[in-house]
Amino acid sequence: MTRPHLRRTAAATPLLFVLALGLAGCTGGTPAPSDTAEPSPAPTASTSETPDASPSEPPTVSATCDTVLAPEAYAKMEADGLQPTQSTPFDPIEVRITDEGGLTCSWGKPQTDLVLAVAQVETGGDETAWTDALADGGYTQTDDPVPGAYTGQPDAGNGITPVAILADGTITFVSVPAYAGWVRPAS
Repeated sequence: MTRPHLRRTAAATPLLFVLALGLAGCTGGTPAPSDTAEPSPAPTASTSETPDASPSEPPTVSATCDTVLAPEAYAKMEADGLQPTQSTPFDPIEVRITDEGGLTCSWGKPQTDLVLAVAQVETGGDETAWTDALADGGYTQTDDPVPGAYTGQPDAGNGITPVAILADGTITFVSVPAYAGWVRPAS
């Protein structure tokens, strides 16, 4: 009777040993420093170079939905009954600005399909990429209604032609050209 008992104990011992080793790697505290070591920072540029923004940092703008347009635009929106609404980008330039982490704003008149959309992002000094994107999106430089304006294709639903303004280190999309003259310059 002792032998069968020894066999079960002998067979269970390696299993318990393996299980104990497996559990030894699982701790409830913080991981060992070698497991959490962050990559060392990349060497910084020499003082003779001016580094561009880090590629991992999205371009930004200092404007908000309350400041991207001149005060006259907000007074006109109020007079026309436009109120802030959820932004739903649809135009290829507006979508790209959104994808780049830019500001997106939208105002609409309740119970209508009247919507004013404005989107803005810094170009990061690469205006060529944006002029290429504008051309790909069907925009043509017209400088109308403001200098730096590109006119897009008319919206199929309402016939309104959007405008994109490439100036002052930013690109700004405006869905209604009448508001393009009220885009505040980037500071």
